[in-house]
Amino acid sequence: MRDKYPGWYPKSAAEASALWDNAIFVPDANVLLHCLRHPAGVREELLRLFDALKGSLWIPYQVGLEFHRNRLDVELGAQDAYEALIKDQEAVIEKARERLRQLRAHPTISVAKELAALDMFAGDFRGRMIAAQAAHPVEEIADAVARLTQLLNGRIGDKWKPEQLAAVKKEGEDRYSKKIPPGYKDAKKDGGEFDKYGDLIIWKDLIAKAKSDKRPIIFISDDAKEDWWWIHKGRKLGPRPELIEEFRAGSDQDFHIYEFGQFLRFAAERFPEIQAGVDQVEKSLLDDERARRRQSEVAEAIETRAKVRELEDERDRIVAALSGAPGASMPVAPVDRGALRTRLAELTAELEAHLQRPDESVSATPGGDDSAAAEERAS
Repeated sequence: MRDKYPGWYPKSAAEASALWDNAIFVPDANVLLHCLRHPAGVREELLRLFDALKGSLWIPYQVGLEFHRNRLDVELGAQDAYEALIKDQEAVIEKARERLRQLRAHPTISVAKELAALDMFAGDFRGRMIAAQAAHPVEEIADAVARLTQLLNGRIGDKWKPEQLAAVKKEGEDRYSKKIPPGYKDAKKDGGEFDKYGDLIIWKDLIAKAKSDKRPIIFISDDAKEDWWWIHKGRKLGPRPELIEEFRAGSDQDFHIYEFGQFLRFAAERFPEIQAGVDQVEKSLLDDERARRRQSEVAEAIETRAKVRELEDERDRIVAALSGAPGASMPVAPVDRGALRTRLAELTAELEAHLQRPDESVSATPGGDDSAAAEERAS
């Protein structure tokens, strides 16, 4: 059974450990960017880890390309954070100031005292941000880029030719339509012509490298999407079974994938020189992951609220058309009332689905009709 269905048997600790003896280690672009994103101590430990792996380190050309495309976003984003935080904080403080100024009288709050306290806090915060900005480690981060460049010198795959990119685009369209991993979760990327096929290009290079060197591949990535990971009830069990089977068929070698934090713990057992800094690195990685997750949740909540408003607007237009309300944007006659009622029922179900999700900060439009009232008014 195991020989026939190799991808469906998660590797034991011993099997995963055995791979390390002969594997090629391939960090993804998001892992390389950690060397620029974190505080000095963490950057040093990460570079020390890559130096320890140097003899077996390699990246596809696409990984290096994605690293360089995103490098300045990471570097300049950190530099821009100081001014952005000052502006955000001042906006919040000004709102609090205005609320205080609106108090005509209050039995216990001293408006003048609290306004002075807000001014002091705002001044202190601004001073700390300006001091931090002045101490920003521009040269140290540039040095980290130089060290990373040196570590990867001679360890990068070849750039793909135009005809290869054209072929992978055609193959990618077919694979993504059938949800064949990896990469299909990027199908909606709207960047360059081949951006959505980046993961597939990396995948093809991993297979080719394993075949030519006759060595297994250990891929290290913080990409948590289901088109790389076998996820069962929220638990990651390893690479997608389809990936392991395609990799073996194409290279006669094994494939494994780690999230960076998990990889770091295993690496510390093998490389004593990085053991002392593992806790610090793990904490910084965890903080970064939490921040990324919060960013994603906020963006998703904003998108959901916009969708709810769009659905509510359409629902209100249909209700107005069905009830013959003055000023309705839909024509009152002739009206296919059956079709409008069908669409109204669909909108009601979709809105209820959004509003009942406990993990989304969505509420109905203030003062608007609820779904039942809207349907009753339309009848």
